[in-house]
Amino acid sequence: MELTPRIHSIPAAGGPFSGPLAPNVYLVVDGRQGALIDSGYADEGSLQARLEYLRAVPDPSASSGGGPASGGGSGQAPKLDYIVLTHHHIDHASGAPRLRQATGARICLHPREDRILRDWKENAPQDLPPAGSLEERVRAWRHEAAQVTADRLVEDGDTIAVGGVTIEVIHTPGHTLGSICLYVREERALFTGDTVLGLGTVAIAPPPHGDMGLYIQSLERLKGYGAALLLPGHGPPVEDVGRKLQELIDHRHERERQILAALGRGRGTLSGLLDDIYPELDVRLLNMARGQILAHLAKLEGESRVVRRGEGGEAVWVVPAGRSS
Repeated sequence: MELTPRIHSIPAAGGPFSGPLAPNVYLVVDGRQGALIDSGYADEGSLQARLEYLRAVPDPSASSGGGPASGGGSGQAPKLDYIVLTHHHIDHASGAPRLRQATGARICLHPREDRILRDWKENAPQDLPPAGSLEERVRAWRHEAAQVTADRLVEDGDTIAVGGVTIEVIHTPGHTLGSICLYVREERALFTGDTVLGLGTVAIAPPPHGDMGLYIQSLERLKGYGAALLLPGHGPPVEDVGRKLQELIDHRHERERQILAALGRGRGTLSGLLDDIYPELDVRLLNMARGQILAHLAKLEGESRVVRRGEGGEAVWVVPAGRSS
């Protein structure tokens, strides 16, 4: 689906989720050069859908602006030069090795994500945990993601040239510590991976896998780019970019206030905070909710706004004497 003459979204029916939950894979194309933003899952259906789309995309310079969705143009399909991964999670990275093998494209990712994949640990948190009927497939996709090796490491401020278009790398730690967003200034388009979703909020794990404080800083930084179009890792495009970013920042600060208020009422255990903040939560979401609370508590501890007493299941958090909740 063509979003702008130089940016396409490549949908796929494969993977465990469809609709707004499916991982978005984007193509940036200019002249006869192209780059994918993320790779999606490694299942055969997703891979083939994306390869077929790539084969059908004409050279924009030889067309009247129409892509596969409109049937315009008869130029030669562009060469895929890069697969740029926003982070290492399986719904964004596991398809990359086979797409590289099929196209010759070079995989780009941040050094921190590269180190995670080189030192793969099965218990590293993922957006889709191995559970139930999906367990075997999820483990297979984790194995595929572990095969990702960077052909090019990219850090904050680096640029990737695609024809006459420049993709700027923005290091946005939070969801993972090596997460990156990508800005195409020529289109004022911001690709956000899982740093910003098109619908709802993203899970932020506590350290060492994520960092709530850094996440909020990343959102604040993205506001400064003045993007006109936000292209998320899941969900629909967002046009009111500044408002979306501010809503997410406000949501995190509101959750922080809720936690501090609950601590002020003596609800200092993790189970007490869960009951107070998520009183009617679906049991399937409990682990994610625990992670969100722990991520906020880690941020507040780092700012000396809360103190933890005890470890593990015996831990209790309190607001220090003399500090207002």
